[in-house]
Amino acid sequence: MTIASDMPVEKIDWNALANQLGLITLTEGGRNERGGTEPACNALAEILGRDAMVASVDDYIARRPGAELARSVLSLLHPAWAMERCFEVFKSNDDIEIRRLAVELLRNVADARVIDWVPEFLGDPDPGIQGWGIGVIDQLLMNRRADIEDCECVLAGAEAHPNERVREKVRFIRELWPSPDDR
Repeated sequence: MTIASDMPVEKIDWNALANQLGLITLTEGGRNERGGTEPACNALAEILGRDAMVASVDDYIARRPGAELARSVLSLLHPAWAMERCFEVFKSNDDIEIRRLAVELLRNVADARVIDWVPEFLGDPDPGIQGWGIGVIDQLLMNRRADIEDCECVLAGAEAHPNERVREKVRFIRELWPSPDDR
């Protein structure tokens, strides 16, 4: 791909894209449209496409030049394809460094859809993956991509984790976001 300002750009069919993303609904009173940051990120991920998002994950994990920019874009958009690719790499690769990088990247690109994956990271025998795994919850809360209530089951289980780093992170999270019962 070559980036140049004088290249012709294909016109985006915003109507089709908004309909594809479920942002336009018809009512008796006419048409309702929804926009905002999250729908815009979803639209950009669609425009870039699944293959580009998955390749960006692979570029980051391989530490190719431009990896940090790729991570930043994925973090901004947090496309489901990137999250799924990170999880796939974590589950399928034998190289511990690659697996760690996949969970570390997931920590930055995740949204609440990955909460159910965190116990698998915490159950991994590698302390690094365990640490990045609880970091997923920390970042979800920090970036307001999940509520404490959404994470409560994972946090409750991680409070007695054998890894001190995990327990420390849970204490840190509890200080910033007390559970509903502690308020």
